[in-house]
Amino acid sequence: MLTITWQEEIASLKQDLRKEINKISDHSEINIPNYICINNLKSKLERLDEIENILSIEKYKIVFIGTIGEGKTTAICHLFNLISDFNVSKTIANKSRNVIETKELLSTGAGKTTICEVIIKAAVKTYIEIEPYTVDEMENLIFEFCDYIADKDKDNLQTDQKIIISKEIERAIRNIIEMKLQYKTIYEGEKKKTEIIDPAKEKFDLLGLEEVKKNALNNAKLEYRTTNKIEFDNQTNEKEWIKNVFAAINNVEFKEFAIPRKIYLNVSYDVLSGSNLSQFDSVVDTKGLDENPIRKDLQKYIENQDTICLFVTSFNDAPEANIRKLIGYHLTSKSKDFHHRFVTLVLTHKNQPEKVHGCDGDWDAGIQIRKEEVQATFRNLNLDFFLENILFYDALRYYRDDIVKLNTDIYSEEDVQADKNEFIEAIVGVVERRRNILLDEIKDITESFTRIKNGDALTGSEIKAIEKAIQKIKDLRDLSKRVPSFVYKDQGLDKGFVTKYIEYYRTVYKAWNTKHAIHRNFGSYEPRNIDIYYDMRVFAEGMDEDEMLKKFTKEAKQELENILNDLTSANESLKTLIPELVIQFNSLYDNFISEVGKEIQKEAKRKLSPQKEDSDFWTALIKEKGKVRPPGETYTDNVCQTLKHELEKEESLNTFLEIQAVKSWKKLVAKILSFFGEK
Repeated sequence: MLTITWQEEIASLKQDLRKEINKISDHSEINIPNYICINNLKSKLERLDEIENILSIEKYKIVFIGTIGEGKTTAICHLFNLISDFNVSKTIANKSRNVIETKELLSTGAGKTTICEVIIKAAVKTYIEIEPYTVDEMENLIFEFCDYIADKDKDNLQTDQKIIISKEIERAIRNIIEMKLQYKTIYEGEKKKTEIIDPAKEKFDLLGLEEVKKNALNNAKLEYRTTNKIEFDNQTNEKEWIKNVFAAINNVEFKEFAIPRKIYLNVSYDVLSGSNLSQFDSVVDTKGLDENPIRKDLQKYIENQDTICLFVTSFNDAPEANIRKLIGYHLTSKSKDFHHRFVTLVLTHKNQPEKVHGCDGDWDAGIQIRKEEVQATFRNLNLDFFLENILFYDALRYYRDDIVKLNTDIYSEEDVQADKNEFIEAIVGVVERRRNILLDEIKDITESFTRIKNGDALTGSEIKAIEKAIQKIKDLRDLSKRVPSFVYKDQGLDKGFVTKYIEYYRTVYKAWNTKHAIHRNFGSYEPRNIDIYYDMRVFAEGMDEDEMLKKFTKEAKQELENILNDLTSANESLKTLIPELVIQFNSLYDNFISEVGKEIQKEAKRKLSPQKEDSDFWTALIKEKGKVRPPGETYTDNVCQTLKHELEKEESLNTFLEIQAVKSWKKLVAKILSFFGEK
């Protein structure tokens, strides 16, 4: 007996569905039962197209997402054999010794992090390519660094008055402008201490801010930083070349390279011998999460069907707050099946699992207990998450405590490789589970289609039940009858959308220089992946089910769902036809939330336009920097009031949100009614 491939099965099923649709459509009378039947079959066709596209994915991207400093890069390097042994100087028992340690090829130094997103691919030849920042963008970063230096010695500054710059940006700028920190050893008797000399601070003290800026720009020679690609030259050890050149590009040590917006590392098969990297399209090390984890740059990966997202979290805090927020925001979209592609990657350290309460010092038992605790956390947040998609990995589990070197007294290279293979197999298992779920769905669609074809005509009582349900659905068309206007606006102690967003803007981007950078770039700040228009979209939609639009419409959504479910439970023949509509409704609801959010994003951009220097609004915000203020007045208060006023003037963004919600909800209900043949 010949085995039928899924491609053949889908092609045959689609053909049969189209024939049946044409057969019913050619019927002399298109009544309610026929409308339901046709739309049910059309839904099946659409879903089969989606399944076909997903099953056709040859290689998945593996994307690591996590808070800064959680160990994403270290895990990636060890998992995909981007490591090698190097001679290093190490202090052991208070003495400096030369030892051989295993180092990550993407290591940038102790306590340091990658400056941007890194995309790693298997290739025939090793080379590194960057997507650079523009000259204007780099100039702005240099000026911000100079302001940071000028601000350093100011006393008693509150958090929102301090200038904050990330360590990786500071390191890059110091290299570009040739003002690296210098370290000098000073002896006081038998004691020694290290003095830090800051050339940038010395120049500021001597010359003042404007001269420091001129000097920094002159040293940077930004217009000459035009090289974007460098290939392995075959002159040195290839792994050593990757380590040194990647660090130099990440730290912007090469005078011909700009600050990278993205780094593309293409690694030769020679280096990847024994690695699993070529199993995947690419591995992506995203820029670490900070105050605002729900970022526009991550959404493309999260929404792409060809991506497995690994949310990285430390063992003791798993899942930590940033990961809970990010996963929670996306998993509330029930129709998108994100949980099929989401993995929580818990990074353990040495004997942490053995210290878990109730495991009796057993590593495997500790892992299992912690895994169930992580899933329970998601369950308590009303989020679906497969237990099998909660994975654990410790890159240094088999290494010595004193130096980063395999502990050969206990373990072998085979132990290390077996651990990596087990993890990669678990990732492949995520893909296989998703594939099997979809293959089962093809069978379910086939069986459902057979039942529809062979099913009896709807009874008179079933048709009456449908008519009654249609009327109930029509009564839910006007969202304003379910959600009063005041929930969108300030009323008494209750705060409306704009006020709540401004509070969010004030607290999430605490430092004044971050706000100033956002204003100077007219609402976005790429070095920190900030986009206030996208933020407003997310905020309007609701970061979870109990916020903003998701909260306001929760009751109305439940009413609609109940109407459809009641039809199924009370009427035998409808059990074949209506479940498709319930699935479709969840998709329509998610699209409704997303559509309103996108409209808010567009309207916010329109209200704050033009995004140019000749805008009175942006000029007013930019001029708040350095302004002399009377007692009690602050930079943050002023810019937040100005932003709030702009979002509320003319037609307030509060009113716009309400209007869009009502309009889009009406469209959602109309689509449900069309399933029954209603206009």
